Amino acid sequence: MQSVSLFEQATRTRLEPLTQYFVNHGALDRADAAHRAYVAIGHIVQKQAFILAFSDTFYLLGVALIASLLLKKPDRLSSGGAR
Repeated sequence: MQSVSLFEQATRTRLEPLTQYFVNHGALDRADAAHRAYVAIGHIVQKQAFILAFSDTFYLLGVALIASLLLKKPDRLSSGGAR
């Protein structure tokens, strides 16, 4: 399982250019720019989590469909015994 932490080097490496971007594009000060960078990272993580959840759900639906096809009871009409 992967996680995002402020203590990870990859997160800090990504936050610095985002903070600088927001400083250059109208943030009030460096603290506001850092806050906007945190929010942007949060949106990216949330978007990726939604994609992974959709993928997992689609996989489970496929497994359920295959299981239902394999466990389906045979038709009574195909056995040849009409009542």
